[in-house]
Amino acid sequence: MKTTIPHKDIALILLGASVVGIMVFAAGSVALPAGIKALFAFIRLILGLAYVLYVPGYCITAALFPRADDLDGIERNGLSLGLSVAWVPVLALILNWLWDLSLIPVMLGLLASIVVFSGAAVWRRERLPAGEAFAPSMAWRPRPWWRELPTLDRRVYLLSAGALLVAALAAAWIFLIPSPDEFMTEFYILGRGGLAEDYPRVAVVGEPLRVTMGIVNREREPMVYRVEVWAVDPWNDERRLVNEIGPFSLMPGEAIQQEITWRMPWAGDDLITDFNLYTEGQEGVEPYRLLRLWLNVNKS
Repeated sequence: MKTTIPHKDIALILLGASVVGIMVFAAGSVALPAGIKALFAFIRLILGLAYVLYVPGYCITAALFPRADDLDGIERNGLSLGLSVAWVPVLALILNWLWDLSLIPVMLGLLASIVVFSGAAVWRRERLPAGEAFAPSMAWRPRPWWRELPTLDRRVYLLSAGALLVAALAAAWIFLIPSPDEFMTEFYILGRGGLAEDYPRVAVVGEPLRVTMGIVNREREPMVYRVEVWAVDPWNDERRLVNEIGPFSLMPGEAIQQEITWRMPWAGDDLITDFNLYTEGQEGVEPYRLLRLWLNVNKS
């Protein structure tokens, strides 16, 4: 005998939403052993995918079509996927307009929308005559259910499952496999005030110029760096080494900021200062990173 409980699906969704919220907030604040942390991350990923790709659309569908005979199973599941795909980008645009588009605002916005849509679904179901509201069976038996499905329905379910699997694998790849850019050295210069602005633009021959150099080792191993500062006159094809910093070693994740001074040896417009970053063993080759500053230099 099948047991149906009104709004059991909504209650389960809200319970899962609470679990997702707790797991996201706890991820950065609770220290766990490596194995448990990996399992925790996997469970969080699976739940997160469900609450991004399916649950919002399911709640919208439940609110729009509260009667049991409004839609069959395939239509309800298809709409759940489609409306989720449609709603999440709209929510992201709204959040990006109101706040920064980061994990916590996105999660709070998604869970809040699920609560709102769930409340609307419950309200609409309660207004229907007894027995007409959609109430999914809680005694689901996969094998008999699958055998009773028409061939076309089976194909639709298989295609939907395949699409979900591809989406899940793509999301897992994005979130779990780091981009190569994440393992590259950061090299930057800052102007006055320690900001990426107010760089020297006008100079006088022989007078000191200053910027703040920054290096962050994002590699997966210790690195040894050195920096060469070159004055370049592109009009006369001249180059002169005007300063050299290092070598110095940085561990993975370690950073350094240091003031650099140099003097321009010539006068001219649109002269160049090159900041060349080299790693250990690089001699007479292209720099690992290159920053360039253009400036006008007066004689006096």
